[in-house]
Amino acid sequence: MTLTDFWAWISRPGIWQKMLWSAGSSGFLIFLYFLARRIIKSMAHEELRGRYCRMAFHSLIFMTFLIFLFIWALPLAFQYFDDPGPVIMRLFGSLVLLLILTIVLRILKRLYDSLQTESKIRQRYWKWTQIVVFLIYGFILMRIWDIANWFAYFNNPILQNIFESAVALGIVYLILFFLRRFINSLQVDIQKRHQYRKRVTYTATGIYLIILIFIWAGSTTQWATVLSVMGAGVALALHEVLLNMAGWLYIMIRRPYRTGDRIELGDVRGDVIDVRLFQTTLLEIGNWVDGDQSTGRVVHLPHGQIFRRALYNYTMGFEYIWNEMSVIVTFESSWEKAREILLVCGEEASREVQEKVQSQIDRMSREYLIYYRKFTPIVYTSIQDSGVKLTLRYLTDARKRRSTENIISGKVIKAFKETADVDFAYTTYRITGR
Repeated sequence: MTLTDFWAWISRPGIWQKMLWSAGSSGFLIFLYFLARRIIKSMAHEELRGRYCRMAFHSLIFMTFLIFLFIWALPLAFQYFDDPGPVIMRLFGSLVLLLILTIVLRILKRLYDSLQTESKIRQRYWKWTQIVVFLIYGFILMRIWDIANWFAYFNNPILQNIFESAVALGIVYLILFFLRRFINSLQVDIQKRHQYRKRVTYTATGIYLIILIFIWAGSTTQWATVLSVMGAGVALALHEVLLNMAGWLYIMIRRPYRTGDRIELGDVRGDVIDVRLFQTTLLEIGNWVDGDQSTGRVVHLPHGQIFRRALYNYTMGFEYIWNEMSVIVTFESSWEKAREILLVCGEEASREVQEKVQSQIDRMSREYLIYYRKFTPIVYTSIQDSGVKLTLRYLTDARKRRSTENIISGKVIKAFKETADVDFAYTTYRITGR
């Protein structure tokens, strides 16, 4: 075949559409495969991880083969056999779909049997899985055989689309419910479970939106007109809502913070416990509580604020902050000894931090122009009205600032008591008579 013949074949009607469908389907399957691998890699049992990774890979190959079979091979086969007719095509499609779902059920059954959970819970999962697969099979059969058109009531295309949208919503919701229950049963860190739940939810929402597009899509001109009119109205009426959605998109792409980070945005500080479409949920710190400790309140922060105010991240890439603690000793005291005591107490309290800081600084320097030359504690000296002020500067975990300051303060007080020529200074007044 020459290059001209190949280009003529490529230019045939429908070829580009098949190529786009093949590429899109393959990309979506690869995305699901890597998502499954991320979940499987978090399992504790090494042997099961290897087995499930192989099962996921074989499932990817099998599903890719079936998709290419439906897109490329079956149309050619039907043309070769002089178009066997819609009934045979529908029967063949129904049988192939039944075979696929049967294989999926067998894979899931082996997965449930290997879970380290109670027998009742495994049976419940298996029951829900069978229900979901049955509903999926029924919904696809309806699309294959046009069952909705068998009823005169559904001859109205709008009612038919509403019915199909409701059925699709029920199936997607059941699958999402089952996947969230399965993720909650994984023996992994709570933060990873939360991330998996969010990713599965976003994926299910995206799949449902794609299904809705296929159900309701008309001609390209109709969709362009409707979307233009709706977009103009929504942009005017829901400015703040769209701004929050844009903020969510910015957070998902740029990742200025993640779940578990400690941030400050405007007048609000806290630990990120959830990121949703319109808002970020924080467990508040500070306010009337000193030492950056939790107040116990939950704060919902609209995403639009990220475009209007400065964002501070305490823990992004570097989980430690510089903290300062000051004491004042009298002019009669030996401030050199006091300085040495502060330095020793600071080094003892931050010794564990020193071992971890350098690697994190190296990692951050690959992305940002940031460097520190000194990680060990240092004491600065200044003269005040009532004595000599000594300020200890040291690195500490962003969430342990108060506890480390408490430890250092206790050691300093004890050391000052044991040192004869070091005394704390305090405000004094001298009264003289005339």
